[in-house]
Amino acid sequence: MKIGGDRASIGRLLVHGAGVSIGVRVIGIALSYAANVLLSRTLGVEAFGEYVIALSWALTLTLPAKAGFDNSALRYSTIYLERGDFASFRGFVRTAAAAIAIVSLAITAVIGFAGGQFMPVGAATRAWAALLVLPLALLTFFSVVMRTAHRIVSSQFYEQILRPALIILGIGVVFFEGLRLKPATAMGLTVFASAAALLALLVEMQRTFRAARSHQPRYQEWREWLTVSAPMLLMGVVQELTNQIDIILLGQMADARAAAVFAASWRLASLVPFALVGLATLGAPLIAAAYERRSSAELHRVSSIVARLSFVFALLSALVLYIFARPLLGLFGPGFASGDRVLAILLLGGVVNAFTGLVSYFATMTGRERQALVIFAGALVVSIGLNIILIPRFGAVGAAVASSSATIAWNIALLVYVRRTIGIDASALALSPRRQMMTPEAV
Repeated sequence: MKIGGDRASIGRLLVHGAGVSIGVRVIGIALSYAANVLLSRTLGVEAFGEYVIALSWALTLTLPAKAGFDNSALRYSTIYLERGDFASFRGFVRTAAAAIAIVSLAITAVIGFAGGQFMPVGAATRAWAALLVLPLALLTFFSVVMRTAHRIVSSQFYEQILRPALIILGIGVVFFEGLRLKPATAMGLTVFASAAALLALLVEMQRTFRAARSHQPRYQEWREWLTVSAPMLLMGVVQELTNQIDIILLGQMADARAAAVFAASWRLASLVPFALVGLATLGAPLIAAAYERRSSAELHRVSSIVARLSFVFALLSALVLYIFARPLLGLFGPGFASGDRVLAILLLGGVVNAFTGLVSYFATMTGRERQALVIFAGALVVSIGLNIILIPRFGAVGAAVASSSATIAWNIALLVYVRRTIGIDASALALSPRRQMMTPEAV
């Protein structure tokens, strides 16, 4: 399927894809919030803090488990499916799935043997967190593959709707059975929900790619897949560490209560770049396809539409969240409303993230993943340094300052880099593209 076109056709494609994506995500976020509110109210702030600390560790360790293939799939799956090269497509998917399974099992073993040294939670909670890595890593990867096939609903339904819905169902079963919900039980429900969602997604993939099954997998490009996926892996790890390091360090340097308040505030603040995430569903594959054709005009059309729509949504949503911060945080239970200052600071980072648009995809979809890795690593260093300085004195507020500072740092750095190398202004300003488009080797 060719996905180029003029500004009107690209705009329709992006808006339609984003509309479907946002609709699915709205349902998914509603279910996710419902699950988190139920968990926080049932567990209480201290036990919920233990759950989010374990979950943050599991999410962080899922990044290396994906071995970078979730990011490289956006490039290779898009190109192979557009060419109709199903043999290479099947070879890539099989190679990626095998690598993810091997790395995931190794990480699970490490958590099992040494997790007590770095994960300050109960042994049972830690064991369930270890088991979460494999299904979550595969669920994310296969969702990306469905996304490159423009199956917008399927690429999000299983991970974002079915998984939290099953967690809610599990909480209901525990309640009606008269059992006591503990952090370990909550983590166990999360594992079973992820595994069930993965199995359902695999059934859907068998139907979606039925035509590809008649082609024998081709693995000739496996060295290139690994070469590209390795820096993608490191970049993914650094990105997720940047997202999760605040909660992890709060758990180490403050207490579970501070981690819980920050987690609730961060979850609300994640609504600000909501439109950006929805538009990126099709925006990233469009960038990969347009760059392969060396079409600066098409890249500019994609970036300008995405950044401007995302920025407007971000400003409006940040204003609403700022005004209603305390009652919204209060939904998580007693003690969470005190996170209103934390939320206000996190909103700033979200607005800047939306303003710069798809800047990270302009790096990763055009062969500049190594340069992007350096920028993300620098942002992680900024985040860790500020967290270490600020958490002991300011607690969750200090963690919020560190988080927003790191987010702003990598967004601005990538914005400048992409403009200099590709000639595209990915921000909401949408300056006209420069004539020269440098190759990654020339950078």
